[in-house]
Amino acid sequence: AGTAVALEFDVPLEVVAERAASLRPASRRGEIVRLRDITVIDDSYNANPTATRRALDVLAGDRHAARRVAVLGEMLELGDRASALHQEVGRAVATAGVDLLLAVGGPAASALAEAAMAAGMPRDRVRHFATSEDAAAAAAELVEPGDLVLVKGSRGVRTDRVVDRLKMERA
Repeated sequence: AGTAVALEFDVPLEVVAERAASLRPASRRGEIVRLRDITVIDDSYNANPTATRRALDVLAGDRHAARRVAVLGEMLELGDRASALHQEVGRAVATAGVDLLLAVGGPAASALAEAAMAAGMPRDRVRHFATSEDAAAAAAELVEPGDLVLVKGSRGVRTDRVVDRLKMERA
């Protein structure tokens, strides 16, 4: 859309391409963080069911990682459909070939984890944590060299703490 507007105002395509090449995602919005021995997709700023499923598609599409790890925080403000929407995401986790799931938050996050297992994800590869601090400590221990780690959740769940802990431990 930005390119179309620029071209409409006679900005040369070469200038548009030059500027587009320097674009970077905003902090914690799909930011790729390469640490010593792992890669983190830091999408911890916010989450909704559609964006979370798309992020899982990105995770699933990577064929170079030793393992694909998803740290998914509860998606807040979903109203009376919260549990059902989290279950949908849980099923998407299972079909995305995620090797390890860390779900973070309250009952809706627990529903996400349970749905992932019901859809075929092995129980020993699914963990649920009430807080991001607990999930961060577990991630620091469970993540292995070569892993690709997706961290996504609603801002109020503070999954950014997981990313910060991984940066501290793996920088």
